[in-house]
Amino acid sequence: MGATEVALWVPLAAGVLGIVGALAGTAVTQRATRKREDRRWERERELDQVRYERERLARQRERRTALYVDLAEYTQSEQSALEAATDEYSERRVQVPDLQHPDRLTARVKLYTTPQVRETWIALVRAMELLRWEWSEGDVNRNEHHSWFDQDNPAVVELGMAIKEMQSALRVAVDEDA
Repeated sequence: MGATEVALWVPLAAGVLGIVGALAGTAVTQRATRKREDRRWERERELDQVRYERERLARQRERRTALYVDLAEYTQSEQSALEAATDEYSERRVQVPDLQHPDRLTARVKLYTTPQVRETWIALVRAMELLRWEWSEGDVNRNEHHSWFDQDNPAVVELGMAIKEMQSALRVAVDEDA
């Protein structure tokens, strides 16, 4: 090999190395950029999942809170009706207020509440049914003005306990959801 051939190959080899180096640098840069973008995208995806989970829990908490309020209102109306039904001198008529039907509430209870609230609600509904049966078929005191139950009537006692247990279970459930 002559000096001319070496002199010809050196710039050619340097040019090839320059081109290969530039391509390799570009490839390395592209790869690093792609990895950085993938990590950034993964972080954003994780943040979206966390945000979605928070929003889902907030919606669930809102639904439960609305249900707890409906149950508390229904329970309070039952308590007021029970007080009127056991007051011998009451002028108030015993009637069910215009609230949601217990079956509709029961469906929501089964979907959204804890087992304790669910069991307490079912016990309350049974006690209400027992008292209503007792009102239509059982031992009711009557005079010319109205009808009433004795305070020691087993259906009255059972409903009174079921109301207190429901109110207690709702307080606990609201505290746990807060």
